[in-house]
Amino acid sequence: METESTMTQTSAAIALQALQRALQAQRWQAGEKLPPERELCATLGVKRMSLRQALLALEHEGAVFRLDRRGWFAAQPRYVYDPLSHVSYERAARDQGDASWQDLEQERIAADAEQAADFGIAVGDPLFRVFGWGALNGHRLFVHDVLLNCVAAPEYPSRLDGRSFTEVWEQAFGIRPKLAHLMVRPVRLEGVAQQLLGCSRGAPGLYIKRVKTDEQGRILQIDREFWRFEGLELQFSPEAIQ
Repeated sequence: METESTMTQTSAAIALQALQRALQAQRWQAGEKLPPERELCATLGVKRMSLRQALLALEHEGAVFRLDRRGWFAAQPRYVYDPLSHVSYERAARDQGDASWQDLEQERIAADAEQAADFGIAVGDPLFRVFGWGALNGHRLFVHDVLLNCVAAPEYPSRLDGRSFTEVWEQAFGIRPKLAHLMVRPVRLEGVAQQLLGCSRGAPGLYIKRVKTDEQGRILQIDREFWRFEGLELQFSPEAIQ
C-alpha cells in the first residue's frame, strides 16, 4: 500500500519534472516571475507542500530564485566571476550586462583584537570599512564587507571616490595588490545579507573571502562577500593559479 510519504514524494517529483520541462521550454523568460504557488498547485494538480519541495529543489539547482514576499522567478544568466582576478566588478560585469552597486556604509573604525590579528597591526589602529551590494541587470547578486588597511595608506578613504579598490591601490599609492588567500564556502544566507539580497531566510549562497597583500606581504585588504547561489558561476584564470 502506498504511504502518505511516498505519495508526497511522488507528487513532488511530478511537480519538479513539470517545472523543469517548462523552464527548459522557456515558458518563463529569465528573470520573469512564475505564477503564484496557489495557481501552480492547481495547474500541476499537486498540494502546496509538494510544490514547495519541487521549487526548493529547483532553487538548489540554480534554476529559479525567490525574492522574499514577491514570489519565485526564473533564474537569470549567471554572472561569471573570477575571484583570482584583480579586475573590478564594474569592469568584469561590463560585457555581461548592466552592472550597478551601492555602498551603504563607509566608515573609519579602530581595529579590534580579531581584526588586528588578521592584519598584523595593533589593536586600535585605523581601518576603513566599506559595506554595500552589487547587482547585474537590476538583480542584486552579492553583499560585500571590505576592510582596508589605513596603516599602510592613511589617505586611502579620501582617494576612493567611487573608484575600485584595486585602482586606488595602484594609481594613488603605486601598490599592486597580490592575492594571498582565497576561501570559498557554501552558506545559508541569513541576517543582513539575506535581507539586502531579498532572498528567503536560509536560501543557498556562497561566502567568498580574499586577503590581499603588497609585495612585502603586508596585508592591505580583506574582502568578504555573500553571493546568491543561482546568480554566480566561478571561473578561475589558469595563468593566475600558476
